[in-house]
Amino acid sequence: MQAHKIPIFKPWVNKWMARSVIFAILMTCLFSFAFYSSPVAAMGYYGIQPTDVQYAMIVLYGSTVAFLALDSRIVKYFAPRKYLVIALAINAVSSVTCFHSKDWTLFVVCQFVQGITCALMSGIVLQLTFPRLQSTRARVIAYSLLYGSIQISTPFYSIYSSVVLHFYDFNWLFYGLNIMVIILAFIVLLTMNGTARFTKKIPLYQVDWIGYLFYISFILTLGYILIYGRQLGWFDSPVIILLCLGNLALLLLFVTRETKMKRPLINLQIFKVKNFVTGLLLLFTFYIFKGSTGLAYGYLEIILGTDPLSTVPIWTAVIAGTVLSMFITSRFVLMGFNLARIIIVGFGFMAVYYAYMILFVSIQGETIDFILPMFIYGVATGVLFVPIVSFTASAAPPNIALNASFVGIFARFTGFTASLALSNELQLFTKSAAREKVRETLTEANPQLPVTMLDIQNQYMNAGSDIYTAKGVAGGYFNQLVGRQILARATRDYYDWMLVGVVGVILVLLLLPQIQNVVLRLRKGNIPY
Repeated sequence: MQAHKIPIFKPWVNKWMARSVIFAILMTCLFSFAFYSSPVAAMGYYGIQPTDVQYAMIVLYGSTVAFLALDSRIVKYFAPRKYLVIALAINAVSSVTCFHSKDWTLFVVCQFVQGITCALMSGIVLQLTFPRLQSTRARVIAYSLLYGSIQISTPFYSIYSSVVLHFYDFNWLFYGLNIMVIILAFIVLLTMNGTARFTKKIPLYQVDWIGYLFYISFILTLGYILIYGRQLGWFDSPVIILLCLGNLALLLLFVTRETKMKRPLINLQIFKVKNFVTGLLLLFTFYIFKGSTGLAYGYLEIILGTDPLSTVPIWTAVIAGTVLSMFITSRFVLMGFNLARIIIVGFGFMAVYYAYMILFVSIQGETIDFILPMFIYGVATGVLFVPIVSFTASAAPPNIALNASFVGIFARFTGFTASLALSNELQLFTKSAAREKVRETLTEANPQLPVTMLDIQNQYMNAGSDIYTAKGVAGGYFNQLVGRQILARATRDYYDWMLVGVVGVILVLLLLPQIQNVVLRLRKGNIPY
C-alpha cells in the first residue's frame, strides 16, 4: 500500500482516542506560552524589565507565525510520526537548557526554537483535522474546537503556572513541560504508524528559504520596534529610525520576491480581495482588545494584592465563558445567522466587559467581584473568534485559500503586538494624567492632608509603635496609598479609551454594508492557522 493511503493511526486506535491524541499535541505545542502567565515571576528570576518579557513572548509567537508558512511544504516531505518526534525532541532539549540556565539571552533563543516546534506540531494537528472534513457543519465544529482549545490554553496554563509558582521557582515550569513532552512522545510512538503520510512524498525543491528569512526578520524587527519603541523614545532614537528603515527595506524585498516567485512563501494576490482585507482588520482589531486583559491581571496582583492561587477562579471563569459561548456561537453559525451581526454582538459583550471594569476598579475590592467580568470577557472572545475567522476564510478564493490562513495568523500576531505597544503607551499617558491630578490635589493648602496623615500615625501608634516611628512609617504608607490610587485611576482611564474604541468598531460595522453580504463557504482547502 502507498504510504499516503496508510491510516495515520494504528488500527486499534478508535476515533475518540485519536481525537484525544490530537488534542494533547495541540495543548503541548501551546505550553510555551505558559511561561508568560506571570511576568513578575519571570522578571524576578532573570532580573529583567517588563518589556523584555513582552519581547520574549513576541519572539515565540513570531517564530511560530513565520515558520507555519514554511511548514506547509515541509510537512509533505516527512512522515507525521517522525516529524512529531523530531519536534518533541527539540522542544525537550530547549526546556532542559532553560531549566538549568538563568541566562536571559539563551532563554530568548530557546523561545525562538520552541516557536518553530510549536509551528511543526500545530501544522500536524491541522493536517490531521481539516483536510478530512467534507461538510460545512463538520468544519464549523472543528473551527470551534480548535479555536476554543487555543483560547482556553492561556487561562488553563495560567492555572498551572499559579500552582507551580506558589511552591517552586520559575524554572520549574520547564520541568512540567518536559514531563508533558516525554508522555506525548511515548503516546505518539505507541498510537501512530511510522510509515503513514498525509500525501505523496514531495521533495523540498523550490522552497522559499530566502523569503522565510526576510519574513522572520521583518516580524522580529517589527516586534522590537513596537515593544521597545516607548522605552527608547520612538523616533527620537536613532536605533528606532534605523530599524524602521531596515524593516521597510525588508518588506519591499519580501514583496518583490513573493510577486516574482513561481512558488512563493505567501501568495500576496490574496490582498486584492476586499472582504478578506476587512476580515484581517477585524482580526487585528479583535486582538488589540483581547490583549488589554493583561492590565486586569496586573490590577488584581498589584493593587488588590491577590496571590497567584487566588486568581484560579478568575482563570476558570474565562475558560467557562469561552467554552459556553463558542458552543452557542457555532450553533448560530450553522443555523445560517449573519456573520457580521454575530461579530457585532461579540464586540457588544466586549463593551460590557470594559464598562464593568470602569465601574468596579478601585483600590478596594475582592477577587470574587471580578469573576463575572472575566466570564463576560471569555464570552466575548468565544463569540468573536470563530465568526471572524469564518468571515475571513469565506472571503478567500479557493485557489489561494491556504495563503489566507498564513496572512490571517500574521494579522493576529500584529494585533497582539500592537495591543502590547498600545497598552504601554496608554498606561504611560493615563498614569501621567492621574499623577498630575493627584499633584494638584495634594498640596499643603489642602486641609484634609494633615488630618489623613494624623489618622495614619494614630493607627500605627495604636498598633504599638512609638510616635517617632509612627511619623516615619506614615509617610511611606501614604506614598504607597497614593501610588495605588494613581494606578487604579490610570486603569479606569485606560478602560475608558478601550470602551470608546469598541463602540467605534461597532458603529463602523453597522455602517459597512458590504460585510453583510458574505456567505459562509468553508471549503476543503481552508486550513485555519
